[in-house]
Amino acid sequence: MKNKELYGDLKYPWNEARLNKEEMEFLWQAISETNESHNMSQGLAGNISKSERLFDKDDWFFNSTLLPLAETYFYSKWNNYYKYHIEKTKPLPEFVMSAIWVNYQKQYEFNPIHKHTGLYSFVVFMKIPTHWKEQHEIPISANSNSPVASDFQFVFYNEHHPDHITYTIPLGPEDAGKVLFFPSNLHHQVYPFYGTEEERITI
Repeated sequence: MKNKELYGDLKYPWNEARLNKEEMEFLWQAISETNESHNMSQGLAGNISKSERLFDKDDWFFNSTLLPLAETYFYSKWNNYYKYHIEKTKPLPEFVMSAIWVNYQKQYEFNPIHKHTGLYSFVVFMKIPTHWKEQHEIPISANSNSPVASDFQFVFYNEHHPDHITYTIPLGPEDAGKVLFFPSNLHHQVYPFYGTEEERITI
């Protein structure tokens, strides 16, 4: 895993990283072992065809990838670092993963604005069958002053900004392996894509 940038207390409240080959192969193997009995669609916000629970064998992905991200993000907050590493009045917190699932999104489908439970969440882009440049050129996007077809978007508030902030992340095939790690109460959404029968696969 290679970290790109940690935002922490700065303007943007998420961390971006990229998985290495071993991590990607592990997740593809986990995806290959899912089946319809693990359907999670009814418990999730997505207006998409299929969401299935994944199983992190021996907690490998959590320990090798998610735990370092969680600890880095948590201790980037000075109050947390001071409390647990300087004052040392309480034992270090233990992070656990409550659930992990894979989404299969077809064209026209979308994930409405929502947030998650727990302390932290993440998304891994496994397969992006379209490119944002082409998606933004289709008429419904090209004729808009806010082209967002196929994009991922965060929606949040900042104490220095009078209104909510939207931060749009355009996606293409080259983004396979990108991880966004963020607080679970950070609202986000995924816009529909068009023009292909291939699925977008995210975790």
